[in-house]
Amino acid sequence: MKKWIIILSSIIGVLVIDLVTKHFLFSVEYFNIIPNVISIASNGGNSGIAFGMFSGNTIMLIIISLVLIVALFIFNYFVKNKNVLYCLSFGFIIGGALGNLVDRVFLSSHAVRDFIFLDFWPTFPTFNFADSFLTVGAILMAIYLIFMAGKNEKT
Repeated sequence: MKKWIIILSSIIGVLVIDLVTKHFLFSVEYFNIIPNVISIASNGGNSGIAFGMFSGNTIMLIIISLVLIVALFIFNYFVKNKNVLYCLSFGFIIGGALGNLVDRVFLSSHAVRDFIFLDFWPTFPTFNFADSFLTVGAILMAIYLIFMAGKNEKT
């Protein structure tokens, strides 16, 4: 039961952080957080995925997102050794995927609202908190799978 609380809390937390920041920060014209490092500015959204791939294929991206979310829940059912690292990584991935899915489904543009710029790397794509949590969640899940999956849980 405690593990489901961690998972659900992280999913809801990521979703709230993502949607609230998109609501308040997406329309910001330009705001420099750390000079020459990171800034906030609206770029009009991304109708594709990373680096603009598959732009304009909204239905396909919605279906892929839903299939991956369902697949992750099926995978989760079979994972026996669910520690805190696993629960957080799972919650971060699902929460991030849901945050971007909300934009694709409910915005008239069907584009994901991206607004974070890395000033020191001008060619890096604009991103949002959902993207950040997805990335961190995937890295944490890889660490879990490499180093902890299959190990006996200590009581």
